[in-house]
Amino acid sequence: MINNPFTSKIYELTWLKHFSRHKEGVAFNYVDGLKFYKHSFLPYFINVGRNSTNGITYALDHDARDFKNKTLLIYDVPSYFKIEPPIEGSPIELYEIQQYKGYLADFEGVENLESYLLKELNTKSRNKFRSALRKFEACFDVEYNIYKDFISKEDYSNVMKDFKDIITRRFETLKLDTNLITEWPFYTELIYNMILDEKAILVSIKANGKPVSMSLAFLGSVSLVGAIKAFDSDFYKFNVGHIEISKLIEFCLQNNLRYFDFSKGTYKYKDRWTNSEYNYNCHILYDSSSFTSRMTAKLLACFFNFKQYLRDKNFNLFLVKLKFKLKHLIVCPSNKRQFELKSINNLDGIDNLLQVNIEEECIKYPFLNRIIYDGLFKKPEPFKNLKVYKLGDSEPTYYVVGKASSYAIEII
Repeated sequence: MINNPFTSKIYELTWLKHFSRHKEGVAFNYVDGLKFYKHSFLPYFINVGRNSTNGITYALDHDARDFKNKTLLIYDVPSYFKIEPPIEGSPIELYEIQQYKGYLADFEGVENLESYLLKELNTKSRNKFRSALRKFEACFDVEYNIYKDFISKEDYSNVMKDFKDIITRRFETLKLDTNLITEWPFYTELIYNMILDEKAILVSIKANGKPVSMSLAFLGSVSLVGAIKAFDSDFYKFNVGHIEISKLIEFCLQNNLRYFDFSKGTYKYKDRWTNSEYNYNCHILYDSSSFTSRMTAKLLACFFNFKQYLRDKNFNLFLVKLKFKLKHLIVCPSNKRQFELKSINNLDGIDNLLQVNIEEECIKYPFLNRIIYDGLFKKPEPFKNLKVYKLGDSEPTYYVVGKASSYAIEII
């Protein structure tokens, strides 16, 4: 990646401020383009950004002489980026250890989104995507926003609050633990400055003024790198996550970017939208003439090989699920209510019932939103056409009345 956003001054200083006791990174002439910090008590250096980045690139200066007795650990180097290896006869050697799989969309020969859909998605996937998009835009007042070079402080604060809320709800739905929320002060400071420096974009999709899908991506000179994405599970049927991906691809093509890097992690949606796979590798550079450097590098290599072994056994997925459960042990479980859906054959007397605001009712029964949105997906019509009536209090029945369909939701 040319002009790597993860090695920029903004990223470097912001990351050090939030995650390191060091105020400045250490530079080595031998490794061009990267800054490092010293491990607290072990004899090696780690790249600034550690494993928080979405792809590190660098170059080696074989004429430099400042690498004596050094051991450098570099996280997340994409395999599609080829560095010139240490020259033969040099004491500097390299361990290269596979860690994660990454996915890439290459736009060579692609003019627009439609041509990419025809090239990469099969007929069933294309039809499913187009149908979901039509229904989504028919049912809701949809707003697409891409913040790419300027955003006011007030708007930014609101957008980041929405983003955090969507991420929180999404991971709670998945019952997975995430570090994103505890690290949110870092992202809040970083993203604003990166947007102003044209090194990051925020994408937001709203339905009736409500954020339903959001993502963060970083900009290189030839690529866009996806970093964080989340969507509102209530809108699952409408494939809002896929709609958001299409907007990111459109952005790439409109801005003459060759690649959209979906970054690390294996998910079904990446298989559908990408046309290339690669590996994220951990690089360990060391001075083979130094016993300390040599042994440190070997131990690090063993450690990262073991981590990959556990990852291959899905131990990391087990761990994030366990951490989520442990964090929620002290939280009183919510009383899940059951419900039944019933068709309405006769609307006589419906106007005599209490008409309610569905958003207010969803505070007590959060699952109502999903039921109503799923109903809209089956029989599309504008959300504003729907009227919701309520019968009873402790175990109410809701009557959802529209022009395309009407049904009752009975809480039991």
